[in-house]
Amino acid sequence: MPEKTAACDPVAEHPLALGLLDRVLQANYLLSQLQVIEILPGEVAQPLHPDDAFYPFPRPRRHLGAATVVALDDFTEENGATVVVPGSHRWGDRVPKPEQAIPCVMPVGSMVFFLGTLWHGGGANRSAAPRLCVTAQYCEPYLRTQENFSLSVSPERLLGRSEHMLRLLGYSIHPPFMGMVDGKHPKRLLPA
Repeated sequence: MPEKTAACDPVAEHPLALGLLDRVLQANYLLSQLQVIEILPGEVAQPLHPDDAFYPFPRPRRHLGAATVVALDDFTEENGATVVVPGSHRWGDRVPKPEQAIPCVMPVGSMVFFLGTLWHGGGANRSAAPRLCVTAQYCEPYLRTQENFSLSVSPERLLGRSEHMLRLLGYSIHPPFMGMVDGKHPKRLLPA
């Protein structure tokens, strides 16, 4: 998304989301992925999954990321509302059953926030209309992101982006020097 448009930046750097992230992740956390998801009529439920399962550490463990899902349409049980399994962020190797998931029914403009270890998924769309959302996933500053934004976002598309967004995209230093480029802060590479 960040290469295609800056229209989703307000979701990625929403003050409420950043405030929560400041409490659950270390300073200088990164945006791991930003995407728009549309669930079309007739689509089946997405398999339940935790977002940070690709990090190879056994559960139970501390979360390594967090995510937001912002409804661009009303989320209903019929149109594929995101479903979550409450308490599953603390589980070990246990895999939830689909009937343990509850839908995040919410009006357009609402946001659900959850830790990367929480089991969740997109619901089945049994309605006649598509369901649209923007989701932002974040990770600890010392981890590799899902999308390599320093390669996928051209320097021209970084112009005019906020300091928060530049930091989230990886133009930051995690002390003492993680993220540096040739011994210098990566923002020095940005066009003037």
